[in-house]
Amino acid sequence: MQMIGRFETGTPPMGRIMAHNTSKYNMLGLVAIFLVFAYLIVPGILAAGENSLLRLGNGLDIRLYTPEDVMALTSKDADGRLILQLPGGMVYELVDDILDCEIVNKGDGSFHPVSVDWVIDALAKVDVSGARMSIPVNVYVLPLPRSGFLSSSACGGNIFLSPGVYEVSRSVVACTATHELGHVFQQHFAPERSGENWPTYLKLRGIEDEAVYSAYGPRMNRPVEIFAEDFRYLFGGSEACYSGKIENPDLPDPDVVKGLEEFFVALVAPVEIVDAAPPGAAPLSLSNYPNPFNPSTTIRVARNGSAPADGAEVDVSIYRIDGSLVTNLSHGHFAENEFSMPWDGRDARGNAVPSGVYLYAVRSAGDRATGKMLLMR
Repeated sequence: MQMIGRFETGTPPMGRIMAHNTSKYNMLGLVAIFLVFAYLIVPGILAAGENSLLRLGNGLDIRLYTPEDVMALTSKDADGRLILQLPGGMVYELVDDILDCEIVNKGDGSFHPVSVDWVIDALAKVDVSGARMSIPVNVYVLPLPRSGFLSSSACGGNIFLSPGVYEVSRSVVACTATHELGHVFQQHFAPERSGENWPTYLKLRGIEDEAVYSAYGPRMNRPVEIFAEDFRYLFGGSEACYSGKIENPDLPDPDVVKGLEEFFVALVAPVEIVDAAPPGAAPLSLSNYPNPFNPSTTIRVARNGSAPADGAEVDVSIYRIDGSLVTNLSHGHFAENEFSMPWDGRDARGNAVPSGVYLYAVRSAGDRATGKMLLMR
């Protein structure tokens, strides 16, 4: 197949046309064909440059390695084993013979890499309520499985998509790619050993019992796998959720878990809806408690000790994540560099607002800051 900027164009019929007739086109023609392909076949792509760097409309920066790219990173060691060494230094041994005893299911007798086009399409369709994820991801479409890691997996910002022993369907590709992206999303926004996001997720999902839900238990009970399945189910689209279920049948579907979708959106919701504070201005420190909350929370503002201090006026406004105003709270004043104000979860007309992510914007003496909170009714 022909390559354009290391982006494989293998979707028929365009892929066949390019594969057999590339010599008939000049460089301008190739660029035009690529743009048509990007718009018609891969919705959501904003730009694609050299080294297969794809910038998707949902904020993902995908560095894609096709099976040919992966093979270019391999070499044989002294024992004749096929070794894959990634740009970041990770090293894997590849299984280059389907008759290897590590491959239990021999399938149809050969390995079948997943479709590069289908992978890109699946990742482009991930939609976290319109929020931009802004995550860099390396995607390796493997021509051969990794010894000891036969299944697809994710590690840090890397996604490894293993070949099948039969042809892999489009829906399975979408399901797998989106699930593995869920792992990257979790490691980026809700790491297990830092911050409050991970404990909040476990509580929301009702999987805090470590005797049942553990990294060492059955796969379907591992919290990180449940998170990735929730992500796929909620945001992956119809193809990624072709089964209509998640891996663990004992858990309720993600869309009926109160506040779960709002929690995911809050991880990537915009945190600024007003202009940034001017350089050198005294910063404001914001918090609200409880968070998540129902039906009310208290917003707290603190200065870092620099002037102006006591008596400075404070203005607090509540916004939806799309930036539309919910309500302006009453003006108040700092007392000993601190200020607090409750919000009862109601809009300017006194109506209770629905569950969701909300932003609170604080202004005082030219300083501005914004925080986010989760209302769960």
